[in-house]
Amino acid sequence: MVIISSKAGRLGNRLFQSAHFMGNALSKGYRLLNPSLGEYASFFEGSSRDPLCEFPQSDRNMDPEFADQCRDFIYAGAHLLGLLATKGIVPGVRGIDIRRFDEADEGDVDLNGAVFGKLLESVKLTLPMGWKFSDHAGMQRHRDQIIRYFTPVHSVRNQVELAMKRAREIGGFLIGVHIRQEDYRYWKGGVHYYETKRYSQWMRQCAEIFSDRKPVFMVCSSDEQNPEDFRGLNVIYGPGFPVGDLHALSLCDRIMGPPSTFSIWASYFGNTPLCILQKREQIVIRENFTLHH
Repeated sequence: MVIISSKAGRLGNRLFQSAHFMGNALSKGYRLLNPSLGEYASFFEGSSRDPLCEFPQSDRNMDPEFADQCRDFIYAGAHLLGLLATKGIVPGVRGIDIRRFDEADEGDVDLNGAVFGKLLESVKLTLPMGWKFSDHAGMQRHRDQIIRYFTPVHSVRNQVELAMKRAREIGGFLIGVHIRQEDYRYWKGGVHYYETKRYSQWMRQCAEIFSDRKPVFMVCSSDEQNPEDFRGLNVIYGPGFPVGDLHALSLCDRIMGPPSTFSIWASYFGNTPLCILQKREQIVIRENFTLHH
C-alpha cells in the first residue's frame, strides 16, 4: 500500500500528483490511498464518498460531507506518519520525502526507478511526500480510468454544461483562456505574469488565425476582469470556481494559458490542444496548440 502523505500545492498540482501515482498503482498492482486530495476530493466522482480516496476505487459510499470531515483527520494522521516514516523509526513503514525539490525546475523521482521500486519491495506501507514523482507512461496508459475517477460530481457538471451551452449558442468553436495573475505576480519574479491586455492581444491573434471558425473565448480567471479589455471579441466567462473552470477548459476546442498544471490538466483530461504562453513577446500560431499528456 502507498499513502500520499503531503499536499502538493493547489488543484492542478494535486491532480497530477494523484494521477502519476494512480497510473503507477495500476501498472504495479498496489493499493493507493490519497487523503491529500483534501478539500478538492468532494468535487470528484471517485473520491467524494471515500474519506481515504482509495484507488483503484473502493465501494465506500459515505455521505460526502461526513467523508470530507473525516478526511481532515485522516490526512493529519497520514502526514504525521509520513514524517516519522522518513526518519525510519516506524517498523515496517518507510517514507520518501522529496518536498525540497517541489519548487526546482529540474528533477523528479521516477516511480518506475530503483529508489521507489526498492521501497515497494522492502515494506508493506510506503508514504511519499512531495509532488515531483512521475510515471508519464502509466498516466497515459491508464488515462481512461484516471479520467473516470476525476470526473466532476453531478452538481459541478450541471453548472459547467450551462456555461458551455451559452458559449456554444454564440459560436461553434470555443477557445478556453486561462488567465492566471493573482499568485503569478510574484512567482519566479513574475516571469509568467501577464496583464489582461496582453492576454487580449493573444486572443485577437487567435481570432485571426481561426477566423474561418469564428471563435468564442471562454475566459477563466480567479481575478475579476474588465470586459472593456476584450472589446470586439466574442467572450463568455467560465463558471467562476476552480473545479468548474478546470472542467470547462477541458471541454473547449482549444486552450491557451501561461505555464500551469491547471491548464495542462485540462488538456490531459479533455484531450484538448493547449497553447502554453511561455513569454510576453510570444506570437500565437496554430502550431502552438498541441496535446499535453
